[in-house]
Amino acid sequence: MRRLAETLAKGRALVPYLTAFDPSAGSFVDAALGAVDGGAAALEIGLPFSDPVADGPIIQRAHARALDAGGSVAGSLGLVKALRRRTSVPLVLFTYFNPVLAFGPLEFLEAARSAGADGILCLDCPPEEEPAWFHAVTASGLDPIVLLGPNTGAGRAPLILERGGGFVYVVAREGVTGSGLGREARLEERVALARRHSDLPVAVGFGVKEPADVRRLWALCEGAVVGSAFIHHLENVGNGSRRAAAAAYVRHLTGGDESSAREQENAC
Repeated sequence: MRRLAETLAKGRALVPYLTAFDPSAGSFVDAALGAVDGGAAALEIGLPFSDPVADGPIIQRAHARALDAGGSVAGSLGLVKALRRRTSVPLVLFTYFNPVLAFGPLEFLEAARSAGADGILCLDCPPEEEPAWFHAVTASGLDPIVLLGPNTGAGRAPLILERGGGFVYVVAREGVTGSGLGREARLEERVALARRHSDLPVAVGFGVKEPADVRRLWALCEGAVVGSAFIHHLENVGNGSRRAAAAAYVRHLTGGDESSAREQENAC
């Protein structure tokens, strides 16, 4: 079992999302290390892209800031390499396929592996449509993360899940990132579907905002992914320490104790 699957299989994992270079290279690294300080089990790192169609306005703003700061695929992989020198937590690259194509798919995989990434989630690349890509990811030593969406049927799910590695990312609801988790009636069914066709740990994302959301998901699966809420929190830090703010917010989501809440307020 590779590091990513082994880490999430322990359960009660929080996986924060950050966009590389948002709002600068140094600020991104500080926030990423702060998330680790706060207890993040793994990090999901978005590569700056001009058209993040699956993301809501908060993460769209993060991509825009990252591009304004000079963010690129090569630069982002450089930041991943810098993070890998300072932390051993699994690092998952979150990207759309256009940046990969522009960089060169095989060159990208080699650079990502050399930088210290553990897995790749290519949001708009369905496994049954691009099996060669998923084979190349696995052959490179990286884990290809697959998505199980709200409209994924029982017939299609095995075709997706058989290509996956690291963990299965179950999307909590329809729509873009940033809306509330709500009480999606079929979430439990999709987690059960993932379990029937894969031995990988399961993490749920899209709409995770509050400690109650995290507790609910931890009772259902091994991990919770938090993106827009985390980015929004960091947007309000101002001139404060992004590392301290990130650490406090992760502790707030995973523990919710009073000391974490006070530290979170002081960091903002």
